[in-house]
Amino acid sequence: MKRRRFLSSVAIIIPAAIVSTEVLFPSCNTGVEENYFSEENIKLIDEIGESIIPATATSPGAKAAQIGEFMKVYVTDCYTPKEQAIFWEGINKVKQLSKNKYGDTFTKLAVSQKQEILSSLENESKNANNTNTNNSAPQFYPMIKGLVGFGFFSSQPGATKALRYIQTPDGYQANVPYKKGDKAWATT
Repeated sequence: MKRRRFLSSVAIIIPAAIVSTEVLFPSCNTGVEENYFSEENIKLIDEIGESIIPATATSPGAKAAQIGEFMKVYVTDCYTPKEQAIFWEGINKVKQLSKNKYGDTFTKLAVSQKQEILSSLENESKNANNTNTNNSAPQFYPMIKGLVGFGFFSSQPGATKALRYIQTPDGYQANVPYKKGDKAWATT
């Protein structure tokens, strides 16, 4: 009899737990559709990221860190619907500016053309902040720039190749010598 009571209790508790997580943690169910992150959009986000943090002779760029795949998870799981709307408005604006100004997709543009588009979005964002408007489109550039930086420097290539990294440090050292041009330290 104890086993039957246990099973009937579990049959009630498990569905209640599943429903309550969506009520208690609304960010777990943001409602964004996965099809926004199509293969084409992920390649576009990779190119935007590479334009913000390009590869150099000594470190990889954002594309090597698969920044598009990072944003697929982060934007889907962590952003509110309003933030997701700002994100996608910005992505669509990048597509529109590329087509209107250069007649091609952002991924096929020259590096200087990509930089020009991103610079125009950055200037638009600065101007919006100076005039205190509530326009959501200019907020895209600081958002994407922050996501690229966060995603890149928390990735394996960013933390181990762009930053100095010791997997198991020796312990706390109050005074670490610094030479001009040294990389910053990655934290674990």
